[in-house]
Amino acid sequence: MDYDLVRSKRKTLAVSIRNGQVIVKAPLKLSDDYIKRFVDSKADWINKKLAEHRGRSALFRPLTDGTSVLYRGAFCPIVRTEKFKRVTMSSGALYVPIKYADKLATYRAVIAWYKRIAAAELKELLDVTAAKIGLKYASFALTNARTKWGSCDGSCNIRLNWRLVMLDDGLKDYVAVHELCHTLCHDHSKKFWAEVKKRYPSYSSAKKRLNTYSQLTSMYR
Repeated sequence: MDYDLVRSKRKTLAVSIRNGQVIVKAPLKLSDDYIKRFVDSKADWINKKLAEHRGRSALFRPLTDGTSVLYRGAFCPIVRTEKFKRVTMSSGALYVPIKYADKLATYRAVIAWYKRIAAAELKELLDVTAAKIGLKYASFALTNARTKWGSCDGSCNIRLNWRLVMLDDGLKDYVAVHELCHTLCHDHSKKFWAEVKKRYPSYSSAKKRLNTYSQLTSMYR
């Protein structure tokens, strides 16, 4: 099995899947044979995760081939137009002005559009959710994180990944509740999850469903 080996001053051996590639992190002096045996022992898990990645890649192909965008859980076709002077969502389609002549220009225009609407929509989401569940936060900002949908620091400053606007309302609500609950518990202890469950009873299924979209955080770079 092919894998990328990363050695460092760590004490444990670990394997993960990143963008369809098997990554193995190992201590500096651990033998290659031991590492190979470890990877082979994880073959079933690795193959399962690689299959899941291929499935997600197929699901999101309309995004990677540049024919559609994902907005509020729905795929919306990209339409070239002279009607609008700026990128505009209308009647279930994203209209991109013809001045963005090539694929790269369109790609950058779509990212700019996503970030523009995310700034307003996610701030409103956080404010409405905070008022609804009775929690407060200090400040809000967008993030371009590669692996996280959101974060909350020790001072209760919350950052939400701008790609959240791609997801349906249920998943966005879960992420907002999750980060707001970090204003009470800055970890993922049992107490934290109890606070989440109190405010979002179906958090377990939402958390699992969110994993289906994990690949999105590495897109639009």
